Amino acid sequence: MDRPPQPSAANYDALVAVGKVPTSSFPRWGKWIDAPQAGLPQVLEQPCLRTREPMTIDGRLDEEAWARAVWSEPFGAIATGERVGLETRVAFLWDERCLYAGFRIEDPDVRGTMTGFHDHVYIKDEDVELFIEGEGYYYELGINPINTVYEIRWTWVESLVKKRDWAELERLLSTPNFLYFLAREGEPIGRHGDLDWELPGLEHAVRIDGVLNRPEIRDRGWTVEFALPWEGLHAMGGPLQKPPTAGDSIRATAYRAHHDRKGADRMPSSVGWSWSVTGNDNIHVPERWNKITLMDDLILPGGK
Repeated sequence: MDRPPQPSAANYDALVAVGKVPTSSFPRWGKWIDAPQAGLPQVLEQPCLRTREPMTIDGRLDEEAWARAVWSEPFGAIATGERVGLETRVAFLWDERCLYAGFRIEDPDVRGTMTGFHDHVYIKDEDVELFIEGEGYYYELGINPINTVYEIRWTWVESLVKKRDWAELERLLSTPNFLYFLAREGEPIGRHGDLDWELPGLEHAVRIDGVLNRPEIRDRGWTVEFALPWEGLHAMGGPLQKPPTAGDSIRATAYRAHHDRKGADRMPSSVGWSWSVTGNDNIHVPERWNKITLMDDLILPGGK
């Protein structure tokens, strides 16, 4: 059976092996290399302000809460943190119901084509992605400019074995649509990604500042807004299992797959830009993700 179209190798230099495709268009296993951690910059810390303003998830980011939120520095090259040509920033807010994430993406040629359920949009389209770590699990969420999302719930299999959680292990082994990352160096077993998992109550929206799929027209970019209910995030375990409290910290990161097309019909090459520096092209390194801290600094309607 032929291999499916793969993303540009420029974005996947640390992916050293990919399993054969069984009956669908997606490989079922892969192996990443973790880069040495020595010499990499410290992970970042970013406050996440609390809002009492009602949040409308429309992608516009025009609530006053987003104007007062703490926005990240522009994303850099994932391996080194070096400056890149287009700006991407992320910010977070929270209230008793949800964790909110907003993205501002500079993009002079906004394009989107992938529309299927949980299409891995980074393969063909520009996308931004959010990663949130729990305990024994982490959540991956990506979105393209036409509001197509994919989601993965990643499970560290070793944690289930240690807890002798055979029922959960049995559930994983019967998952019909999955991706498995082989064990990292020094670990006995890898992680399982449920490709059909959906975060309960997730809301998402995109707004384009430009004209979609018209490369002859120079666009300004696009913005993304997510609302992730705490109740849904309970499935990630650890600190996310309890109601949020000011002072809590969450390990998270954000990523952008940038496609440089060089023409209307050419298949794009892609590079990874990230809020974290990992030492190579592998974003799946929770130890390198940043820390967001829930602050009790209230953002009230009317700027109070």
